[in-house]
Amino acid sequence: MKTNNKTVWRCVDWGSDKAQERFEGGKNRADPYILNMSMGTNGIYMNDEKLDLENDDRPCVFRGLGKSPHINKCIEKKIPFMYIDTGYFGNGPRKQWHRVAYNNLQTLNHRSFDETKKLLVDGLGNAKSKHMINNRFPEIMGCDYKKYKPTKTSRGAKILVVPPSQKVFNHFGADAKQYTDNLVEKLKKLTDREIEVREKLGRSERVDFTLQDQLSTGQYHCIVTFNSIASIESVTVGIPAIVLGPNAGEFLSETNLKNIENPYLPHAEKIRQHVFYLTLCQFSSEEMQSILTKRTVEILQGDQIPREFKI
Repeated sequence: MKTNNKTVWRCVDWGSDKAQERFEGGKNRADPYILNMSMGTNGIYMNDEKLDLENDDRPCVFRGLGKSPHINKCIEKKIPFMYIDTGYFGNGPRKQWHRVAYNNLQTLNHRSFDETKKLLVDGLGNAKSKHMINNRFPEIMGCDYKKYKPTKTSRGAKILVVPPSQKVFNHFGADAKQYTDNLVEKLKKLTDREIEVREKLGRSERVDFTLQDQLSTGQYHCIVTFNSIASIESVTVGIPAIVLGPNAGEFLSETNLKNIENPYLPHAEKIRQHVFYLTLCQFSSEEMQSILTKRTVEILQGDQIPREFKI
């Protein structure tokens, strides 16, 4: 029987077989983020094989692109979902912060500082919202909101392509390598600039030599990417980004390849306000145990509908 109860969230973990395999291998049986969200939403924790999207329209929580088939089914069936993945800022050697996006893989909307503050105060009350508004930004970014300024990096001549992973493109039903090859060919028709494709590094290598480290060498005119968080990392160090897919940095980026010679780079205040907004769309694992995480996501992103994207 189909239900219209939208208050009970189904928090979907990996399958029972994987859970048992992990347990026997001395690892955690349950994904802690999904388990914590089941507590924070006062929802239902379930293993993957128990999810029914044909006869049950209660909203879902997923973590990771391994749940892509379920996410696409939710979009098809118009079932609301929250998606958990790596946060936009504040993650060094350890992933402390995780984005929680509503009805999309990333936070695709923008709210100004004043609008964000008003929504949180109205939705959570002054006492509960005060800590998030005053402390979240410096806790993640390492400085007070009013003192934050994007870095001014010397720009060079090269274009840096930051390619999508195949894991991402599985979600969109396309081949990442073919897409990247085609993208490079398109760029060659639009510009005579040298084009460099950033090699996909392992996490430890990415931490040791970040995209921002690479951009700080002064060799790059701009980056081009699909939906990588690299777009935000680039803009916040003063290098324009061109994004071609649904992306949390889209508000700060150029979206038309034809503008490759003079890509949009936003004013510092626009960058600061969007960074502030995105810091409030990511949470620690411990925070996911609290209903404040769910309520904050719904307050700030609850009007978002899935953005279908064709490659």
